[in-house]
Amino acid sequence: MKTMKQQSVPKGNQKGFTLIELIIVIVILGILAVTVAPRFLNLQDDARDATLEAIKGSLETSVSMVNGKAIIAGATGTSDGSESVDVGGTNNVTLVNGYPQATANNMTELLEFDTNEFAVAAVTGGVLVYPRGVNSYRTTAPTAADAACTVLYADSTGANVRPVITVNSCL
Repeated sequence: MKTMKQQSVPKGNQKGFTLIELIIVIVILGILAVTVAPRFLNLQDDARDATLEAIKGSLETSVSMVNGKAIIAGATGTSDGSESVDVGGTNNVTLVNGYPQATANNMTELLEFDTNEFAVAAVTGGVLVYPRGVNSYRTTAPTAADAACTVLYADSTGANVRPVITVNSCL
């Protein structure tokens, strides 16, 4: 049986990294990943889309509650916005077929959002709720029903027909 001899490496010829050097490299890579990753992942648009989905959910809930109040008040029959219900805010909410009419005042009344952060614009086919400060919305309101980064609220089209609420993605 042969035995293996241990070979000693002279001190000046050692190869490899020390533990400290490896830790420093890992820390630097971690810092780079934290600062660069959000730019590649585009988390802002995802966050805006989630906010728009939340606005849609709030509108869905508000629409159901207003419709319930309209049924109790017997105000479900017209399609011209001549009926209204009190929702406890500053103004009454006007109705179309028992659901909130697509107006800027109604959306502001139902959502109670911060007007510095969000705004409402009337467009053909309904009203848009949009975040201020996104795209060119800092200075001008969106004008198309399918404008990016908005929520479109369209009137009810008949008795027992819910309004259509559509999220137009920021992506």
